[in-house]
Order: sequence, then C-alpha cells, then structure tokens
Amino acid sequence: MTANFLSKVYTKIYKTKYRLHFIKITEDLNNIIKESGIKEGLVLIQTHHTTASLWVNEDEKNLIGPSEEIGYTADLKKILDKFASPMDDYGHNDIAHKENENGKRNTHLCEPDENGIINECINGHAHAQAMILQTSISLIVSGGKWLKGKWQELMLVELDHDRERQVSFMIQGLE
Repeated sequence: MTANFLSKVYTKIYKTKYRLHFIKITEDLNNIIKESGIKEGLVLIQTHHTTASLWVNEDEKNLIGPSEEIGYTADLKKILDKFASPMDDYGHNDIAHKENENGKRNTHLCEPDENGIINECINGHAHAQAMILQTSISLIVSGGKWLKGKWQELMLVELDHDRERQVSFMIQGLE
C-alpha cells in the first residue's frame, strides 16, 4: 500500500489586543494537522506581516506576560525593548506629508487623508524587533501530530499594536 503525498494551505485570522501580545496558536496547528489527514511531513507557518512574528517556546507568564497582569515587566518585553525601544527615534517614524514635508520616510505609505496628512503607525521599533524573531517557521509532523517538546507552544507575537493578523499554514506530507 502506497501513501499519497498531500499539500494543503490553511489561513487563520487572529485579533491581537496589545503590543507584545503572545497568542498561543498550538491548538489551531493541531486541528489543521488533524484535518489535513497528513501523518508524516512538514508544516510551514508564516505570518503575512512585517511586525508580527512566530515563536516556539514556553507559554510562561514570566517570559511573556502580560506585564500588567503579573505586576512587573515580563522577560521578553525587557529584552525586546532593550534591543529596540519604542521610545527611541527611528527614521521609519518620520513620515513625509503635507505638515512634515522634510520627513525622512516617503515610501510604503498609506494614502493621505483629505487634509494631506498620512496617518501611519509609529512603529520603527516593531520592525527592528522583528529582525530578531521569525516571520515563518517549519515544524515536523509525525504520527499525525506536531513533534514537539513537553513545554513547547506555538505563539503569534504582536510587535506593534492591536489589529487583525493573518497566519498561513502549509502542510505537506504523506497520508
């Protein structure tokens, strides 16, 4: 008996609530693997965004927070903000528009409003933080399940602000 090779793509939308919101998406991954019928293969997970990332690690409050709930700054927030603080100056945030004609950034912009103002996110820090996290990740499927360690979870990480985020899952392998 020969197994069939399959390749399927699924896309999910997640609503983030705040900057550095870690959303556990392991259950969605497990459901996609089960629905696909693939027993042995790989799954590639990818965000559709430059300021959202994927992370495989522990879903542990001291690592990821949220800081407001634990009463102190979570470890990853400390590390990411030390690397690229939202309080630093970024050329990316200096938007050229009617009221700031000498702004440094004049590409990859939204359309100006009726007053000639371009309302862009001030998110240079989020793009910088994305440099040290991944926008895609490959994981092994074995026995119809994600082959993972005891504490590993798959998480979507919001590096900017609350919004909808798309994540696609491409799973390939044998039935």
